[in-house]
Amino acid sequence: MALPSNSSNWAWLPKNLLDTILDNLVPMTDCIRFSAVCKHWQSVAFDNFQHVRKNHKHNRPHHQQLPFLLVPTVDNSSDHRCLYNVTRKSLYEFQLKIPYNIRTSGYSHGWLIFVDDSFQVTLFNPFSGKSIHLPPFKRLLFEKRYRDEFDEMSALPHLEMFEYEKRMREECDEEDIEYEESELDGELELEENSEEETEEEEEQEEEIESNVEEDEAFNFVRLHQSDYSIVRGILSVDPDVNGDFVLMVIYCLKQRLAFIKSGDKNWTYIDKDACDFFKTTYAKYIEIYPKKGLWHMKDIIYCSNGIVYALDNVGVLLSIDVSGNLNKIKCITLPDTDNLNRGINRKPYLVESPNGDILRVIRIVENEEGDDGNATTLRFMIYKLVHSDCLEIPKWIKVDCLGDVSLFLGDNHSTSVKPSDFIGCQPNSIYFCDDYFNLYYLHGGPTDIGVCDLNDGSITRHYSLKHSQRLMPPPIWIIPKFVFNDISP
Repeated sequence: MALPSNSSNWAWLPKNLLDTILDNLVPMTDCIRFSAVCKHWQSVAFDNFQHVRKNHKHNRPHHQQLPFLLVPTVDNSSDHRCLYNVTRKSLYEFQLKIPYNIRTSGYSHGWLIFVDDSFQVTLFNPFSGKSIHLPPFKRLLFEKRYRDEFDEMSALPHLEMFEYEKRMREECDEEDIEYEESELDGELELEENSEEETEEEEEQEEEIESNVEEDEAFNFVRLHQSDYSIVRGILSVDPDVNGDFVLMVIYCLKQRLAFIKSGDKNWTYIDKDACDFFKTTYAKYIEIYPKKGLWHMKDIIYCSNGIVYALDNVGVLLSIDVSGNLNKIKCITLPDTDNLNRGINRKPYLVESPNGDILRVIRIVENEEGDDGNATTLRFMIYKLVHSDCLEIPKWIKVDCLGDVSLFLGDNHSTSVKPSDFIGCQPNSIYFCDDYFNLYYLHGGPTDIGVCDLNDGSITRHYSLKHSQRLMPPPIWIIPKFVFNDISP
């Protein structure tokens, strides 16, 4: 192909050559510079990125962009946020308009997840300003009603109290509580409240109660407000790319699972009545869990193979297939045989590495004494899911080095990148945010933000909130997305 003999020859390079150049550009800043050369290059960039996103080629380089921290603005705006680049340790001046001054329940595939006071869930794209409103989360309404009406309900005779709660549960799609006949005849005690709490839960409650008494400024009601009702949420795909998306969440203080598909009018709750799982595989481990279903889930991820993985507090990994009408759940690993990775000072995450490995990361924290009293990260332990012909079932095998991999953990959809693609990004490291939402308002707000170098275990703080920002929505990792407006010649 002959190029025009004028000064604009670069603008008319063949499209296949420009696509090859784009395929080898990884940092978004380089891609932006490419698209700014001229209208033709911008059009090629637009077509290239749309093709990559629609075909879900997770192995393409610019699918693994470097996450930025979404943080408060310098003037503490209630409807704008800024981006902080951790590799350059710089705050970008431009601001993103975000009309929700509440905690974000997650970030996944370019969308922030918010829950309002009516427990309606909204997906918000901070780069395009687009919103997707989903139906209200009825079971969260039940929890609020139960708290608000408990005194009135408990003053009723036992049978009337039982009927009162049963009606409330039916209205909010909540599971029924099974009562023994003796409980209805005599002293009524709810089955789910009569179950023995684990030792770590009791310690956590005692610790929180102790800290509340020491700090009069702490408002315990804050933990029960709507923006804390969903612990984490993840999307199957970018809704702008594929309208058939699924949103999976961990909700309520018991950390249960639910999901909704695009177009659904109601949420689907993964519990005893949702599938046959509890009658088969799960029955082996029922002594570890409440009889009502999957509780105490700690993290969820959608992997490049299209499967949802969920991790609980005792190391059990579940695979969940929601692609059809029947929700297929499988138990992948057995529970931990010791308490090394359990407890209130252990926070687990799930993350997929760039080469497709499933990693379980245990964040070990220490609650500091004194007026500040914040949780501080001490170190991390990493395990890789290993399948082997000599193993009857997959196991978590401890690994000490990530190599050319960096992890970004927090309230976001856990992310991994190849640091060799980004100047200033530390290899074999874990970048983390403060996501201890039950401790935000005890003292100093979210302060545990830093990076852990796994080579020597050292931890460096890379961003700190000002005192005036400690009660603002906490920072979260997000990945910038391209938004092309006008690409006409």
